[in-house]
Amino acid sequence: MKELLPLLIVVLSIDQFRYEYLQRFAPHFGDGGFRRLEREGAVFTNARQRHSVTSTAPGHAAIGGGTVPAENGIVANRWFDRDAPPDAAKWDAYYAEIAPYRAPAATGGRHSAGRTAGAPPAWQTSGAPILVTSPAALLTPSLSDALPAKTKVISLALTDRAAILMGGRSADAAYWFDGPTGRFVSSPYYDASDEVLAFNDLVPGYMPASAQWRLLHKSADTFDPPEAWPLKNTTYNGTFPHPIPTIRALQYTPFAHEMILDFAQHVVAVEQPDLLYAGISSTDYLGHLYGPDSLEVADSAIRLDRALEAFLDALERRYGDRVLVVLTSDHGVQSIPEVAKLRDPRADAGRVDLRVPDRTARTIRDLSTARIAIERSVAKKLGRSFSLDTPLEDAFVAFFEEPMLYLNPRFRDARTKRALRDAVRELDGVANAWTHDEPLPPLMRNSVHPQRSGDVLIALRPGWIWMWGSNSTTHGQPVEADLHVPLIFWGTGIAPGVHGVEASPLDITATLAQILGVQAGGPQSRVLPVRAILRP
Repeated sequence: MKELLPLLIVVLSIDQFRYEYLQRFAPHFGDGGFRRLEREGAVFTNARQRHSVTSTAPGHAAIGGGTVPAENGIVANRWFDRDAPPDAAKWDAYYAEIAPYRAPAATGGRHSAGRTAGAPPAWQTSGAPILVTSPAALLTPSLSDALPAKTKVISLALTDRAAILMGGRSADAAYWFDGPTGRFVSSPYYDASDEVLAFNDLVPGYMPASAQWRLLHKSADTFDPPEAWPLKNTTYNGTFPHPIPTIRALQYTPFAHEMILDFAQHVVAVEQPDLLYAGISSTDYLGHLYGPDSLEVADSAIRLDRALEAFLDALERRYGDRVLVVLTSDHGVQSIPEVAKLRDPRADAGRVDLRVPDRTARTIRDLSTARIAIERSVAKKLGRSFSLDTPLEDAFVAFFEEPMLYLNPRFRDARTKRALRDAVRELDGVANAWTHDEPLPPLMRNSVHPQRSGDVLIALRPGWIWMWGSNSTTHGQPVEADLHVPLIFWGTGIAPGVHGVEASPLDITATLAQILGVQAGGPQSRVLPVRAILRP
């Protein structure tokens, strides 16, 4: 009997979606969304990322290409290019993306007038940040590169890095949502379709008539007492109802789940692709603001389940039993530390602030308390003098990007690296730190690329996060809450069952490649036992 191949393969990545959400919110799911995938699909309960930097860009590069950052070069959402010439435009883009920084009053630091005021400090001109907004940053092939030329591959998401990195260098098109304009866009790298982008005329219709996000169902599987509301991000209120004043704000609500899945249906109807990657990114946006313990995340998961049911039904109407869907996530998330402490005052939780200073910063005095402590400690270990008035171009650390510190090129020697590593180990919340060229634990080793990674790599203790605003939460660590994600294969040729074997989103590429009769994925991308056994 000849194996039946799918007419369409869809890889769904739910950004910032912990595996335990499938269990915790299951009582509120219907029968046709997550439950259907689990009932009829191959479910891998022990799927974890195989790299330590559990961020959006590395996660989606792993999903699309089956390679770890050490191979594909996507070591973080952004990194420091030591050899880049001065480029003010790149620094403008960098400061436009990161959260505003304000020097803590305890250090006597100045409060800047804004991210774009003034010229970049002198030390910044020694290199430029790399923002992942092009597949050119990928150093290894993706599944799209292994498929025959006639195969049509399209990738889409709310975030550019998710769409671009899942599709890889050979995707026919990639589309993402531009928040400031409230429109789906592409770039000249791709052969974008005007008919696809005509969907933008429908985008305003996803704004609810009330211009509010109201609670659909009060889940008991949360920890969200009134005392926790001020601890969440209050940009759009710390509790329900949340105002939705603009289409840009729509991204921070579950109404964007329906929008992105409807856009995916539109792309399928217009382009009829063979392979479609779709990133559901609003789970990450709102998850950062409200945290995994919140009613907002519960409501988001319940609404996503309904949107997923409608999406699966639409695919079935179009393709019958000739469609294969893979569902996964790029990473999980940790609790808001203050909420964790509210729940259990003994909780070991907190924030570590090593952020790059505001662009108006000029001296060590303008750095965060932890960065100042590092500079002071390194100077002491090296027997050098220390002053808060030292210009930043003379500081030991040039740049920080989670979880890496880049040394000032003037001080980039083995002794200074070791001193910086040991200084970082002294910080509260740090589990360990390593120089990039010493033996590393496997997950950290998989995240290090010698030309792109920082000089010192850091792992925080579970419950501790990098500073991401004064409230909110984040991810990016090699801890269970960030590593453990869903992985389900469903549809054509897939044998239903629950598998407890070790698995990873990294395995999607090798598994789909075997189904499609090609070779793809790195040495750590494994073929998972998903296929039905055919009998003549």
